[in-house]
Amino acid sequence: MSCSKAQIESLDDFRWNNRLLIIYSDDQSMQEDQLANITQARKEYDERDLKVIILKDQKVTVWNSSTVHQLEFDQIVQDLKISVGISYQNLLIGKDGGVKLRQDSPISNQTLFNTIDAMPMRQREMH
Repeated sequence: MSCSKAQIESLDDFRWNNRLLIIYSDDQSMQEDQLANITQARKEYDERDLKVIILKDQKVTVWNSSTVHQLEFDQIVQDLKISVGISYQNLLIGKDGGVKLRQDSPISNQTLFNTIDAMPMRQREMH
């Protein structure tokens, strides 16, 4: 299942349809490490309805997606309380819109999947 709106205007448009991995990055090396993790496990990301959003250089990219979006960098940073003084942060957002994990370094796929698979909504999806 994926976000069904033709145009995404806010993170709320993903709610109840997708989990989000938000990558806030001024550190190219850490971003590349995280994207390499994602590339290795695309199927597992899709199985978990997990979309990836990259915040970099005041721009928002919905990674590996053709979805048109009007997401605003400053609004997302403010809504998720991301400190602009840091160089890198990952946030896992559940389908309910809540922040489930926040980490200042790349998140391993195993940690990400274990966190998601322990969520009550994911438990229901698997059964």
